[in-house]
Amino acid sequence: MDRKKLLEKAFQRGNLLTVKNKLYKSWIDKFIIDEMKGDIGLKGDITSNNILKNGKNIKAVIYSRSNGILAGMEEVSLLLKEFKIRIKQLKKDGSKIKKGSKLILLEGNGKNILKLERAILDVLSRMSGIATLTNSLLKKIKNKVPIASTRKIEWRYLDKKAVYVGGGLTHRLALWESILIKDNHLAALRREKVKDVVGTALERAWKNKKKSIFIETETANEKQAIRAAEKFRELKIKSNDMPCLVMLDNMNPKKIKRIVKKLKAKKLFNYVLIEASGGINPINIKEYAKTGVDVLSLGYLTTSLHSLNIKLKVM
Repeated sequence: MDRKKLLEKAFQRGNLLTVKNKLYKSWIDKFIIDEMKGDIGLKGDITSNNILKNGKNIKAVIYSRSNGILAGMEEVSLLLKEFKIRIKQLKKDGSKIKKGSKLILLEGNGKNILKLERAILDVLSRMSGIATLTNSLLKKIKNKVPIASTRKIEWRYLDKKAVYVGGGLTHRLALWESILIKDNHLAALRREKVKDVVGTALERAWKNKKKSIFIETETANEKQAIRAAEKFRELKIKSNDMPCLVMLDNMNPKKIKRIVKKLKAKKLFNYVLIEASGGINPINIKEYAKTGVDVLSLGYLTTSLHSLNIKLKVM
């Protein structure tokens, strides 16, 4: 089993997060329209509408006041073009930027540029902050193990895209994409009086594996993790191309190391990929990276970011 290749198949969907993808573009269009509606309301930008003359063009520059990794350029460029604003893109997504780096030159209707200012800066600042944090954590662990986002995301696909730009894995994009059995699914099975909740959940999931890119189950202890791997071994006898993952949730590095060691001793390790998740942060990530798991997933990437300081200046 090529573990790295199988993990990429399961957790990397960054190539779909582009405006060239109709599904992504339609979501971006709706997201930005909703954001704009929330900002300008029914009255519009009453400051610009009263201060600026109709039809008067202005020039502006968007620049960085921080060092980091740039993300959000594709989405911002799309928005600006839709409002007939001429742009000259000076940096690309994934570029390393420094304090003072010019990112985009703008020219167009002054009211439109100032109406869009907050929206485009919010997108660039947040996405670049996530990309920068992702990149810095990968450097911290010297890329020993991939890192991925979780479902703790505020801006769904934009947050996932930012993690991807920073060098991380997107994990599951949404509920419709892959089967991820969580603790509450197992709790619901217990209410059905099911004794082997992990085995039963995986058995049911496997019947619909063609609808899913990967199948994963969350586990809360060593017993559940071993049982999940045993069941995956049983199920994969007939089909070995489905990425099957066991998530070790909210376990400390010492416990994770012990479980990985037992999976290898029981000859179960090669039937599953192992994800560690829960409580991983910049302080302890080095210890988690040494546990022998295939991937670390961090809610921290999208819940504890520091947005990059990006500004727009009228010239």
